[in-house]
Amino acid sequence: MGPFCRAVFLDADHKLIGYLEPKVRFLRRAWIGDDFVQGVERLLTVPTRVVWAGPRVGEQSSLYDKAASVAPLVAPQHGFIGRYILNHDKRTYVDKATVRHGDDRRRVHPLPMLTSESDCTEGDFTLVGAWAGDRISMSATVPTGFELLKYDIVPN
Repeated sequence: MGPFCRAVFLDADHKLIGYLEPKVRFLRRAWIGDDFVQGVERLLTVPTRVVWAGPRVGEQSSLYDKAASVAPLVAPQHGFIGRYILNHDKRTYVDKATVRHGDDRRRVHPLPMLTSESDCTEGDFTLVGAWAGDRISMSATVPTGFELLKYDIVPN
């Protein structure tokens, strides 16, 4: 099920902007269409560094703990949710419409999985955390020069 994790937002210099606290364990919030993840998407109208950060046993200076030093953000209830997740640092994107369903008809949302610290997930997925701390935004279109990232994490 995974630990509790915060969606932590950082500025261009990797300084804390704020965070969102889901109040439930990570993998219970990693689905396309989930209200919490959509709230995070609505905050990504401009390229912003984001990390899904979890507590680390015995580490007092983890990003999860540091996030508590700034005010929590409030996600908009309404607004734009783009089809494409853009990584402006790697110039890659994921098309949420192509994410495959699992046996339970759910689709693992790429955003929390790609931007999570390894402590936030279960399993051995090479894509997990590959975008953590990168500048991410949501878009209805793909900019010229961005390459499609094949995202194939499917729930068991």
